[in-house]
Amino acid sequence: MVRSIAIASGKGGVGKTSLAVNCAVKLTVDGRNVALLDADFGMANSHILLNQKIENSVNDILEKGTSIQKVIHETPTGLKLIPGGSGVLELLNLDSQKRWEIIRSLDALKNDLDILVVDTPAGASDASIEFSAACDAVVVVLVPEPTSFMDAYSFIKALYMEKKFETVSIVVNLAKNEKAAKKSYESFKKIVTKFLNVDMKFVGWLPESKAIAGSIVARKPAVLQKSLEPILQKNFTEITNNLAKIETVKSSGVKFFNN
Repeated sequence: MVRSIAIASGKGGVGKTSLAVNCAVKLTVDGRNVALLDADFGMANSHILLNQKIENSVNDILEKGTSIQKVIHETPTGLKLIPGGSGVLELLNLDSQKRWEIIRSLDALKNDLDILVVDTPAGASDASIEFSAACDAVVVVLVPEPTSFMDAYSFIKALYMEKKFETVSIVVNLAKNEKAAKKSYESFKKIVTKFLNVDMKFVGWLPESKAIAGSIVARKPAVLQKSLEPILQKNFTEITNNLAKIETVKSSGVKFFNN
């Protein structure tokens, strides 16, 4: 049975796509069959972080009826990348029917995968809410600043109110240290649970790191660096281990791999 995990954020620029790519790669390297769906349609850039040239994208499924197998891009690590397409105006304005077609197109992969990682659009748009709720679990990426907290709260509120999604996991990015990361998490949890009946789970944190910033410029996932600093190795291992055993959340609406 495929486990589907959305990586989401209330705002852009918090490291959502970097986390999605690195976690998907590490899960693959650790021996699991993983696909990464870049659902940030029209603004997709997972292929750039993976340094991969792509020919087909999700847009070909919608416009040409291309099969999902022909859209999948096999990366050197074995990760199956499903590109979202960049600079395609039509993909920025998908209606619910088109989103449903994309979700259902992945049914053909249900016997080939262990985990599907979905990089959702930033913010609380219809697309980000619908693709997140279609997953078994949602991980929200935070950074320790008020605007990130405010926007992440808005996203979680929309997910809860519109899709009855009652459990959300949190990764704190760009934290000074573990103590500061957990303090940020507890502060955010206090805000959310004061107003919403949502269960919160802390699944890990990442520090501000030149290695991660450099890996983005170099277009090579940080987790593939042989000289990756120990704290990053430890933290990525902790996060991916938690993702691999994350519990399924019941919610309303269409789901990946579930008719």
